[in-house]
This record gives sequence, C-alpha cells and structure tokens, in this order.
Amino acid sequence: MRILPLADAALPAGIELFRLELDLATEPTALRAALSSDEDARLQRFVQRADRVRFAAARSALRGLLAERMGRDPLGLRFEAGPQGKPFVREAPRFNVAHSGTQALIALADPAVGLEVGVDIEHRSEDIDIEALGELVFTPTERAALRVADDRLAAFYLRWTGKEAVLKAIGVGITEHLQSLDIAAGTGAAIDIVMRVPAWQAVRAIRLDAPAGYAAALAWHPVS
Repeated sequence: MRILPLADAALPAGIELFRLELDLATEPTALRAALSSDEDARLQRFVQRADRVRFAAARSALRGLLAERMGRDPLGLRFEAGPQGKPFVREAPRFNVAHSGTQALIALADPAVGLEVGVDIEHRSEDIDIEALGELVFTPTERAALRVADDRLAAFYLRWTGKEAVLKAIGVGITEHLQSLDIAAGTGAAIDIVMRVPAWQAVRAIRLDAPAGYAAALAWHPVS
C-alpha cells in the first residue's frame, strides 16, 4: 500500500486529501496489527480478499493519519458513530473514506476550519446500463441532462460521485436521499448542486483528479 498526499488548487484551506494505492492480490496480514480487536473481527467477516484489503488499508491509514495530527497512539483512537451513523473520533480532524477497485481516498478537515467532509471514488465501468441505473439513482433533471451529454459515461460518474460525496459530507443515508439534490458540472472543478433540503444549502463540492479509469469527488459544509 502506498499513501499519496494529493494537492489540488480547488481544495478549501484546512482540508487534506490522500490517495491509497492498494495491492488486492495479497492478504493484508501485516496491517492487522494496526487495527483494533473489533476492526480485526470485522475484517475476518469479509468473504472476498479484495474487501479485506480495502478495509484494512483504509482503516489503518486513517488511524495513522489522525494519530499523527493529534499526537496520539493510533490504536488509542476510539471511533464513534454520529446520529446518522457517520463515524468520528473526538477532538480529531473530521474525516471521510471511500474506496473502489485498487484505489482509496481519505479526506481530513482540520477542526479549526469547522468543516464536515465527504469523498467518493468509483472505478469507471464501460459496461454499465446508464439508462437503467439512472432511473434508480438520478432525478428527472439529471436523467434529461445525461441523455444529451457528449460523454454520457463521464456525465454519469460526475453525478454519481458528486451525489455520494455530498450525502456523505452531510452524514445521511445515500439511498433514501438520492432525489434530494441535482448534480451537474460547474466551472472548472466545481460541481453545481441544486438542493431540495433548505438546511443543506451550504454544501459545496468539486471534481477531483483521479487515476485513469476512475472518477472522484469531494464535498464539504460548515459544521452545524
């Protein structure tokens, strides 16, 4: 596993972003020492090796990054769940994690800037049924835009990663809130968001540079 800090001119001050390159062909045995007993038990419940690698790599890297910024022992950090199930560590940077294929992303927000973060990365499949999936996950406005997009696959993944990142930043369930916002490409890296929930109007999002074959997005909003 390699942990790569990412620089992006569009990142707000106080937010750090890291990309992990994962080796899915090797059992994550060495990473188990960096996990708590509960996390190790969870790791063993994954049937597929790739899922074990993704979980162990992302959680061990997250523990290390948080501990480094807090001056703490990584294994001394205690993860808790917020009202909607979003994990957090008391007095630590706000964080969010995503993984797909051989890639993972970790976003951290310095407590001093008062931002919640959400991140998503998706391995782009050329074989997806855009029409069928669009009916399930996109609003009528988004589906209409997809039908006339020059690059329908890119437009699909822009909306999908943007939607996931936004809803993860807010900390609500993905499936039940997919119709609560419209996503579209904005100027430069910006993602345009039309919210149908007044309390969510402050959320902002950007497209992230991703390795070939992937799409990614980051979202943030002020801590309430």
